Amino acid sequence: MFTKPLTRQPVLTTELSNEISVIRRMLTAAAISPRFCATLLDNPGRAIQKGFGGEQFHLSESTRIQLDSIRAATLPEFIQRLDESLSNHLLPADYSMKNL
Repeated sequence: MFTKPLTRQPVLTTELSNEISVIRRMLTAAAISPRFCATLLDNPGRAIQKGFGGEQFHLSESTRIQLDSIRAATLPEFIQRLDESLSNHLLPADYSMKNL
């Protein structure tokens, strides 16, 4: 017998899930578009603000600040720094971008 509702998630988990979904879409855009990737690497804040292909990347201010602070020369390096940064500020200690 279950004592907890199966469909209800804590708000924090839902918000985290939304942030991760947006980050996935942003990284996918960078992987398929050399132009968007170059903007993301050069100025992440501007890339997030401009969006890609009509899609906007709606992230919390704290996540935008974390992303905007990342400096990397390549997309894999950006992803590694993103993992390190968000693992420390957004995700639980036992979670990383590897789980995305």
